[in-house]
Amino acid sequence: MKQEQMTMEEYLLNLLDTPVTMKDGTVVKKPDGSVMTKQEAIATNILNQAMKGDLHAAQYIQNLQLRASLTKNNKK
Repeated sequence: MKQEQMTMEEYLLNLLDTPVTMKDGTVVKKPDGSVMTKQEAIATNILNQAMKGDLHAAQYIQNLQLRASLTKNNKK
């Protein structure tokens, strides 16, 4: 039986939901003790970079906040 092939985008989106695993095999946990996904790790890294002064990361977060605000206002 031939397995259906995923597009690159589908594959990457699936990987974002997988746990972060360190080189030694341990799974990264969030402060609440639950498993951290790759998507959550990327988001945390972007936020940390912005806090360190990375202008691209800060601009990304500002754009995200603006889009969220506009979406919220359009739903009213």
